[in-house]
Amino acid sequence: MVEVREATIGDEAGVFDLLKQLMSGANEESPINRQSGVDTYQQMLKGETGTVFVAIEDGSMLGLVTLSYPVAIRCGGTYSSIEEFIVSEQARGKGVGGALLEAAIARATGRGCYELLVSRPSELGYPVYLRHGWQDAGKALLMKLPRVSA
Repeated sequence: MVEVREATIGDEAGVFDLLKQLMSGANEESPINRQSGVDTYQQMLKGETGTVFVAIEDGSMLGLVTLSYPVAIRCGGTYSSIEEFIVSEQARGKGVGGALLEAAIARATGRGCYELLVSRPSELGYPVYLRHGWQDAGKALLMKLPRVSA
């Protein structure tokens, strides 16, 4: 049986393995080095800026969804955004993605978020989102910015 739960520090290797699949499927390389990614992951585990949910079955990580919690005046506070969503190839079509999305919806609702946003969904993910109540809100624009050292 698939268990969907918040990620822990012990899930780090599995999370990064799934993220590699996500990035390779997007034909896009991440500009973030591994240590920056690990630092961000550990910050998200604290739950203030984001949440990471994983789907586990028999000790294997089948998928993940990450949420961030930006604020906006138009929302009167916090909204939530799905940043990464991936289900391993062997687990697709078995309800894992839906279970992850339901956990994300419940968390965003529980935090009092105004809305739950998905930008640039993948072709595989798009129909899953629609089946779980998302509405197509139109175009998204993107500008990649240069990385500056802090």
